[in-house]
Amino acid sequence: MKKSFKKLLTVALATAMAVTMLAGCGKDKGASGASGSFTKNISKTVAGMDGWSKFSNKVTLKIPVYQRATPNGAADAANNYWTDWVQKEFGDKYNIDVQYVALARGQENELYALKAAAKELPVCCFEYDYPDVTLYQSEGYFSEYDKDWFKHIAPTYWQAMVDNGLDKYTDINGETVLLIGTRPYGKTNYQFVTFYRADWVKAAGYDTYPSDPNEQLKMYEKIKKLGLGGDHLLGGTKIEGNGVDQNYAYRTYPQDKLLWATTGDYSIPALSTEAQKAFLKFQNKLYNLGYIDDEYNTRTSDYAISDFVSGKTLTYSCYSTNNIDVLNQFYKENPDASLGIITNNGPETYSDGSCNAFRPNGIFGEYIGFSSQATEEEKTAFAMYLEWMSQPDILFTLQWGFEGKNFNYVDGTPVSVADQSGLAEQQSHNNNVDMWCLVTATRSLGNVDKDIQAITPLGYKDSDAFLKQIKANYEGQLKCYEAGLASPDCMFQVSIASSDEYKNTLLTKYAELRDKIVMGSEADFEKNYKAASDEYLKAGYQAIIDEKTKAFNAGKYN
Repeated sequence: MKKSFKKLLTVALATAMAVTMLAGCGKDKGASGASGSFTKNISKTVAGMDGWSKFSNKVTLKIPVYQRATPNGAADAANNYWTDWVQKEFGDKYNIDVQYVALARGQENELYALKAAAKELPVCCFEYDYPDVTLYQSEGYFSEYDKDWFKHIAPTYWQAMVDNGLDKYTDINGETVLLIGTRPYGKTNYQFVTFYRADWVKAAGYDTYPSDPNEQLKMYEKIKKLGLGGDHLLGGTKIEGNGVDQNYAYRTYPQDKLLWATTGDYSIPALSTEAQKAFLKFQNKLYNLGYIDDEYNTRTSDYAISDFVSGKTLTYSCYSTNNIDVLNQFYKENPDASLGIITNNGPETYSDGSCNAFRPNGIFGEYIGFSSQATEEEKTAFAMYLEWMSQPDILFTLQWGFEGKNFNYVDGTPVSVADQSGLAEQQSHNNNVDMWCLVTATRSLGNVDKDIQAITPLGYKDSDAFLKQIKANYEGQLKCYEAGLASPDCMFQVSIASSDEYKNTLLTKYAELRDKIVMGSEADFEKNYKAASDEYLKAGYQAIIDEKTKAFNAGKYN
């Protein structure tokens, strides 16, 4: 098939955003032809690594890697000890030049589009968010592949897909384009935690952070009267990227299936729905009570860290791991403070009608597609890379590092060194996750108690409490899942063209409109929400709803 690269871009500049349209060579959509022929270094009779040999000519393998904030000297994701280790242990052995291509997290759409237009796509495109994956497929970024070809080169990787039921989701629009990494504990999202000032909560007369929104308001008022924190207890930063303003707690359960399919996608905020209205109404109240910063819409995510570390705000959210730099900074600046982790206590309905429903991770890790611009040698080298990284010893080393340097065994369980700054073998963000996420989304030792211990922040005065709270949160989320209060978003088997066309526009439009709603007076909320919803629907959201409705009615969804 012909490749098409037509994409509305939002290109990040140093101090401003510019919107550019890149036009491709045609309007044909879909993936390029399937990979299926074996290169000379692959045995046709011996499957897996035993059937590999060196490429006769050096192959350059450009692999994307997320580049996130790297505070306190954390390793550059695309150039560090571990990228060199991969080259030595894998690349040199097979005559492959492994090069990592940094992609700023949250800007993948724009960066892939720029590279596609310049004919510089890396060997693969990957994403955690399925709607973006269908976008890449419809824009022609992906190449089809032959399943038997991939199974032969990478049997370990493929078997993991089979064992986790992922091999059923390789096709989009009838074309086999996806490989999918695994994700343990998909019924929960317990690895993502919110730390809170336990000393302030206790001073306000609470044993733990209340889950009922109305009780939270009472607690905030008491904390404010005690003179704790800064001017804005909850801080606040501008809205940007996927997954903003999730409304799961404000939906009606069990969910209406059509509503779930058409407006339940977390990657495009559901402005115009009753659930989004209830969510924003509470945000509007928090803003008018002064708990959210007056100018939150001008503040970057860095402020969330600095506000918490400096003792101005009540909470801070992030993925948990043994080593969290923000906590190192926090306890250094606030040695007498104590922290806790907000827990899900199982199914609850609150006084305002909301509940503690949430979006679970699901079984899907990273969605991966071979680039339509990659050569057969490059595709083969990437399949080899996935298989090599899937080997237990290789994966363990990338995830944990070296004993005595990056981790130590405690009662037979590996425990990461809390502070790796200054270490030559220092791992990049979250224990090198942005390298090995192609295989699995999280580290797992095969036992939930050990896995919880493996992500619990260690070496802090509150670490014992953290361990118990993360376990309690996991158990509470499981109960919510079993009660029907946690369900993954709808996955369509076909591309939603209107979503591809309007998503970036709507994300920008949503930030603008939600700021008007949240920063407006409570008296004007109904009027502001109605006006914003009408504008949002006309800007493309109604077209998305209509197209998804047709796909849903045709049964084209999972």
